[in-house]
This record gives sequence, C-alpha cells and structure tokens, in this order.
Amino acid sequence: MAEVEMRIKKRLQLIASKIPKGSKVADIGTDHAYLPIYLVTEGICPKVIATEVLPGPYLKAKENIERFGFVDRIELRYGSGFKPLTSKESDVAVISGMGAMTIIDIFEESKQIASSFQTIILQPMKNVAELRKYLLTHCYKIIDEDVCKEDGKFYEVLTIKSVGTLAFVEADVLFGPILRHKKDLITVSYMKYQEKHLKMIIESLKDSRRTDSKQMILEYKKRLDVLKEAIK
Repeated sequence: MAEVEMRIKKRLQLIASKIPKGSKVADIGTDHAYLPIYLVTEGICPKVIATEVLPGPYLKAKENIERFGFVDRIELRYGSGFKPLTSKESDVAVISGMGAMTIIDIFEESKQIASSFQTIILQPMKNVAELRKYLLTHCYKIIDEDVCKEDGKFYEVLTIKSVGTLAFVEADVLFGPILRHKKDLITVSYMKYQEKHLKMIIESLKDSRRTDSKQMILEYKKRLDVLKEAIK
C-alpha cells in the first residue's frame, strides 16, 4: 500500500476523489494500473476494469496487479478506448493523461458505450477547450470541474454525463461552465495563470512576422475579455 501511495500523483488522487464509493469503474488507458490499484486498496471500488492498448504498459499493469494480489479484483483487458467494454458494464469511466483529440477519438469510435456510463471523468493533457466544445455539442453535460497543480503544471479534471441537447456560451467552452465560478485558491491561481498566459501570447504576436498576427491578436484579446468577464 505504501508503494501505491508513493506513486499515485495529485491528478489521480483528484480523480479518485470524484468516484462514488462502491462504483463499478473502467479505467481507460490504465498505463501501469496505479489508479485501479489505488481504488481497490483504499476500498473505493470492490472491482475495476482496466484497459490498455500499448503492449509495454499492458505488461507492466499486469505485473503490478499480480504483485499487489488483485488479479481477482482488477480485470485487465487489452484494447483501444472503450472497445474492450460492453454497454452499461461499468458505472464510471475514467480517461486520464491523454490529449483532447485522442479522447474525442475514443468517444467517436464507441458512441453507444460512451453514452451508457452514469458519469465519465476526464483529465486531458492539452486542448481542454476543444474537448469541452466537443462534449457540449454532443449532448454531454459537464457536471463538475476541478483543477490541480502537479510538478509545476495545472491539470483540469472534468466530470460529465450524457443528458441530451445543451445550451452553452463561449465562456463555457474556453474556461468551463463550472470551473470559472469556483473561488478556491488553486482555481483562482489557475485563472490568473491563464490570464497571464494570454497576455504573453498577445505581446509575442505584436513582434511576430506572421501574416495573420493581427487577426490572432484580435482573437486572443477576445479570449482575454471573455476570461475577465467570466471570473468577475
């Protein structure tokens, strides 16, 4: 147990805190199976399905599951995205540590299974706005959003569910329908970081020789205005 606690990082701790106790969980792209092992060890989930498509991480996950004696509680399956699962086999799905476009591809290739979960927890590594736009235009409601800081970088965690057609505004896509309203220290720090980052991009574009620099400056200034309005 000590080794699991040592290896599990803030992102995975945050994800674990979002999973209702007793849920049937599917960890998609489990890597070395740290999250499933943690969920079982901490008594959060009695059983977990873990999937992995890369041979190296799959073998390492298998080794870790066997080493912790959880072969009967963590079912490791080889395959891409939701493909190793059947509809309604799990209550909660987790996809963490992937880019937004990879996550979108997973949803697109298994639409029926994706919509069958009670909730899905997502931790994209980049392009969060693109992911939010996809979700909100494909009938997924963002029911919670959080941010954590790990090794000097911010990471967003989204909890979603399939509900039907939704209305949303630009600020929902860029900065989150829930996250931008939160006032805890880490979220406020994250929003200030985004504001500073947008200002740096605008300043760098002023010296750019790109033919579209003026248009890009206008676009980023618009984003900055949306951010300032959203976090008033």
